[in-house]
Amino acid sequence: MRATKQQPQSGGEESFIGRKWTFYLALVIVVVIVVGGVIAVVINRSKTDEPAAQPQTGATIAPQQDRSGWGLPYIDELGFRVEVPPNPNGVALDQDRSGQPDRGAADYAALPPAGVMWQKVQNFPLPFSTSDGPSKVDGALATGFTQTPQGAALAGLQLINRAQSSYAGGAAVLERGSVADSPELEAERITNLAAAKQSVADGRTGPVGAPFIRQEAYRLKYWSPDYAVIEYAANNVSGNGWTTAPLEVVWHDGDWKLKLTDHPNSDKVGSTPTLAGWTRWPGK
Repeated sequence: MRATKQQPQSGGEESFIGRKWTFYLALVIVVVIVVGGVIAVVINRSKTDEPAAQPQTGATIAPQQDRSGWGLPYIDELGFRVEVPPNPNGVALDQDRSGQPDRGAADYAALPPAGVMWQKVQNFPLPFSTSDGPSKVDGALATGFTQTPQGAALAGLQLINRAQSSYAGGAAVLERGSVADSPELEAERITNLAAAKQSVADGRTGPVGAPFIRQEAYRLKYWSPDYAVIEYAANNVSGNGWTTAPLEVVWHDGDWKLKLTDHPNSDKVGSTPTLAGWTRWPGK
């Protein structure tokens, strides 16, 4: 699939991502924005036809007790508490694997990660868990996700948003957080990585992609220990249901990486009128 030109973010600059959109979720974001008829997506939570959410076990962690160096928390458009870490790329939480969802549970793959804290990362809230990662923030990249459905869901959302949040994030994900599935896309990855690094050297910050859309829930369309397809759901700007988009990740070199692909699965933008059967992100 050929790329769609993105709206310049500042100074008439165009994203460094090349002629073919390898980070295809950004194309999804552009599509949603066009359908919504607005440039910046505003979440509309006025819904009256959604069934009550199913109870879930992924409780959020207690508020920060030691706030030295942290900014003041705030409530985002979904009603989630978001912390403001001293590092703009986020702060990894201490991991407690004993808090992971019960792998013996019948609905194990649908259980959310535990100990979730939302942190403001480059002006966008991202989920950090104490059960499934990330266990480390290395420059603009978050790493150390568990080889679990929860780890895959966390990694996909972290990687795609870091790729768009800044030129440094785009370079980091292109270099260490993605794997191309063909020689052609590998060549494009290398070309785009060089362009991203040059943008960083030129002092450009970001964001480099379209405006972000807040993801409220996810579900595993496919899961295996080395490959997963996660579908994410974001509020429609109309307030009627959610726009959905799948993202592919592969387990490579001991962590989850974005799969850069032209596979038709990457074009399946959809919608759902309800989040019944989806895993809501903890955070309220």
